[in-house]
Amino acid sequence: MHCKEIMSHNVQWITPGETVAAAAKLMAFHNLGLLPVCGADGKPIGVLTDRDIALRVVGKDRLASQTVVEAVMTTPVQSVAADCSVDRAGEIMTKGGVSRLLVLDEGSHLTGLISVADLLVHAPGKIALEIARGVYAREVSDPSTGHPHRASKPTPKFFHGLRDSSPDSDAATGNPARVEANSVSHGGTNDLKEFPS
Repeated sequence: MHCKEIMSHNVQWITPGETVAAAAKLMAFHNLGLLPVCGADGKPIGVLTDRDIALRVVGKDRLASQTVVEAVMTTPVQSVAADCSVDRAGEIMTKGGVSRLLVLDEGSHLTGLISVADLLVHAPGKIALEIARGVYAREVSDPSTGHPHRASKPTPKFFHGLRDSSPDSDAATGNPARVEANSVSHGGTNDLKEFPS
């Protein structure tokens, strides 16, 4: 079975110069968690996710109406060819720690989107289960440690790139959201995965 057989064809996309506010309205209207970002030639150059908006816009006190998509989108694009097997798409999702892949045609133009949900519905049972376990394993914490507690508030130092390097800090434990936010705040590229593992 190939991605082109089960992918979503009616994929909404936006251009990199649009504002995050406009993109968020489109996401709300179409009930989407991800919008591909395409250049004038229709080739994807990134994706904008609800996570990008939360971490890179709201979390950084940026004004969505004054922030362009290109400044906060996730790159590089995680994609597959339309004739890629669903098994291989699952491997790419698992390795990349993402739950959606853009599907490109022979000319690298956006032609569809494939998600974990598509694989769960259409892939053979054992393969679907392995894919789901692989992709979602990143979200499962160690059940033997910690306990529920109120989230600690970020310090002003966090927003200025100064980090607590104590052994208990998020940077020391490799918290992916903190590592990503720290990278972006230091002018790094947005080349981390949609959902860091």
